[in-house]
Amino acid sequence: MQVIKDDLSLAEAIRQLENQRRAELSLLKAHFEFTVDNLNPVNIIKEKFSEGVSAIGETVTSESFKSKALKIGVGLASGFLTKKLVVGSSGGFFKKLLGMGVQAAVSGFVMKKIPTPEDDRA
Repeated sequence: MQVIKDDLSLAEAIRQLENQRRAELSLLKAHFEFTVDNLNPVNIIKEKFSEGVSAIGETVTSESFKSKALKIGVGLASGFLTKKLVVGSSGGFFKKLLGMGVQAAVSGFVMKKIPTPEDDRA
């Protein structure tokens, strides 16, 4: 802080303080707008949604996910095919129950036997 000796130095000190106040007020307003924008619930939801979508996108494009999805698809398809062969086009209650059991067993067996990239690394 400067020493005030006369009216001229007082006017200079006032001018400097007013300039400092304007600069701080401008900075405070900018920070307030930034805070209000970041705390807006709509913006928070948008940000979290975009983070979730990007995480899902990374997962879906990974090689591990693709191989697991293929493994599950082949297992389920083989189970449904086996059920159709066992039950046929029409069957009674017990035959359908037996078909569901065979379907689950075949699907599980096929899914266990198909290798994935993680199995190769182990």
